[in-house]
Amino acid sequence: MAAELNQQRGPMLPAPRPRTSWLGFVAAAAAAVATLWFLQRILTALLLMFLVVVVSMALAVPVQSLRRRGVPQRLAAAIVLLLFIATLVLVGWLVIPRVADQLVVLIEGFPDLVGRINAQLSELLTRYPELQGFFASDGGTPDLSGAVGNVFEGVGNFSLGVLGAVALTIVFLSGVISVVSSPRSIMRAYIGSLPLRHRSAGIRAYRRAARSIAGWVKAAVLIGAIEFVLVFIVLSLLDVPGALVWAALAFFVEFIPRIGNYIMAIPPVLVSLTIGPMTALWVALFYLAMGEIMGALVNPRIGGAAMAVHPLLLLFFALAFALAFGLLGALVATPAAAFFTAFYSEFYLKRHEA
Repeated sequence: MAAELNQQRGPMLPAPRPRTSWLGFVAAAAAAVATLWFLQRILTALLLMFLVVVVSMALAVPVQSLRRRGVPQRLAAAIVLLLFIATLVLVGWLVIPRVADQLVVLIEGFPDLVGRINAQLSELLTRYPELQGFFASDGGTPDLSGAVGNVFEGVGNFSLGVLGAVALTIVFLSGVISVVSSPRSIMRAYIGSLPLRHRSAGIRAYRRAARSIAGWVKAAVLIGAIEFVLVFIVLSLLDVPGALVWAALAFFVEFIPRIGNYIMAIPPVLVSLTIGPMTALWVALFYLAMGEIMGALVNPRIGGAAMAVHPLLLLFFALAFALAFGLLGALVATPAAAFFTAFYSEFYLKRHEA
């Protein structure tokens, strides 16, 4: 009976495959390109929001400390936020006017400084004529006077950069105030975004990242204090104006790993140029040595131990984020390493071991 039915039905034909339109491929490719373009355009906003979360997690430590002493949540958050903003204002009040004054002095004395450098180079080449090939291809005396018009050619764009930095600072402070004032809503949104089977791991990862960030802040304060003392002593011995200001700047930019050591060297080197080129050279060499020793040896070890993160991973994240995203990337590199370690451990290593 089955054979007769098969003969009546005829040979079995394969099921027809669904047709894929070329228009669908084009639409998917266009959507992917648009998504990547959009992410690239909002990359600064994403990094800034991540920095808001990191700073809020760091400020949550003193808030919780005040709460354990019986201070209400809102009052504790207000006290911590006021101290945080007052610290930023104090640093800006101490550093920015002095940097501006020294820049004015440097600009006014720059032609005289270039003349002195030319005279010293001419004297050096008179004593050692074999060095002329390193300074002038035609064998003549080098002339640096043309550099006067090029050094400050970006002053017009600098004002726009300052306005953009002020706008980003306002957005950053608003985000920090919002998160620190109402942390429960943020935590509810984070926990609610996780699937039920991953919520316990997500909470453990968040707590581990929070402990790592708290350790990072403590390590940065300790290393910043060491650099504060070193910078103040060396610049005072070299008679560089504003040694206390540059030491305070060295303390705060320690929160920017690796690249921060070189950023903080620019103002004192420029100021020391008003004293003499040799003083500027010694200041630059000091900052270079301190940056390499602290950044490659001391900072990864102390920071890695406080954060429970391998020092090599911290160094990799600092270099990778600085190269990829610039100054803002360097600022969030160490917290990003803490989050990566926490979530990688909870969502991959523990599941793999199980």
